[in-house]
Amino acid sequence: MADYEILELGDVVLQSGITLPRAKLAYKTYGKLAVSRDNVVLMPTFYGSQHVDNEAMMGVGRTLDPARWFIIVPNMFGNGLSSSPSNTVSPFDRAAFPNVTLYDNVVSYASTVW
Repeated sequence: MADYEILELGDVVLQSGITLPRAKLAYKTYGKLAVSRDNVVLMPTFYGSQHVDNEAMMGVGRTLDPARWFIIVPNMFGNGLSSSPSNTVSPFDRAAFPNVTLYDNVVSYASTVW
């Protein structure tokens, strides 16, 4: 069973102008969201990594302490969990997967209502 959630983004227009159909964003949250919603930390993965690679930076008593913060770790496009060459529908699967940029990831995260 997966230890992350999938957010269906629909069709996403990339910085290149290409529309990535049925884009999806894999993410995992750590900690609890405060009623005031003022304890959120967004910590995207780096290229080639997945949310579990960020876990080493979190822990009790650390700067990223899930007991204090609600940490959202979105997986970047292309990492195998979010929309990637291996899981995107034709005609953008495999080698035809469009180039995605950091901008594409940030805009997708920012347009999402957490």
